[in-house]
Amino acid sequence: MDSPAEHRNTIFPGLRSWWWLTVALSIFVATAAAGMTAKSLGPLAPELALDIFLSHGRNKVLIAVSEAIHYGLGPAGALVLVLMICGYLLWFRRRPVQALAFGSVVAVGWLASTAVKILVSRSRPPADVTGALIAETGNNSFPSGHTAFAVALALAATLVLAHGTGQRLAVLAAGSLFVAVVAFSRMYLGVHYLSDVIGSVLISSAAILAWLPVWNNLITPRIFTLPLIRRFEARPLHQR
Repeated sequence: MDSPAEHRNTIFPGLRSWWWLTVALSIFVATAAAGMTAKSLGPLAPELALDIFLSHGRNKVLIAVSEAIHYGLGPAGALVLVLMICGYLLWFRRRPVQALAFGSVVAVGWLASTAVKILVSRSRPPADVTGALIAETGNNSFPSGHTAFAVALALAATLVLAHGTGQRLAVLAAGSLFVAVVAFSRMYLGVHYLSDVIGSVLISSAAILAWLPVWNNLITPRIFTLPLIRRFEARPLHQR
């Protein structure tokens, strides 16, 4: 039976079953296969029409927001953001295990997109056709790394930071809106196809779904065998 501290640091106890690995793997493989299919349609795939539509009459405010997301959630900005949140949990909240849980969820969802980028190796939408506002080159279009990070961040906040059904639903709703804005910004800049951002949601979610049984069943119990962690987590909340 879990100790109170272990139970508190279990990420969504309902997702402890190893059967979730099968579900996650199925989603992951199917999405990667869909990415390969999208790639086979070539750079002038039918879905390019949406990027072209969005490129007409771009709004200055939306351009500014999209560019801010592009740079703010790029590799450097995203890493700094995660380190800041984990640092807050570690140094101010005095929750080292929660910091590790949050960081691991984001990392798994984000890095999974990088792996699939390499696997699929899809070229970016033609910049001259979409009027791309950001210079993105290389065969790394599917899935969108920015969107995958947004999904991972939203799920980490929902699963690790939020408590109770009501709070989790509120955080999930806000996180979903955040993901939608990031996904839209990638197409608005003309650097991703619609399937890229949809694929990001599925890939990142599937990777995190696969990670939860690993964390809950293998990592959490072992963390609490460490004397320092057990003493720290056993301290009353008012002493933290």
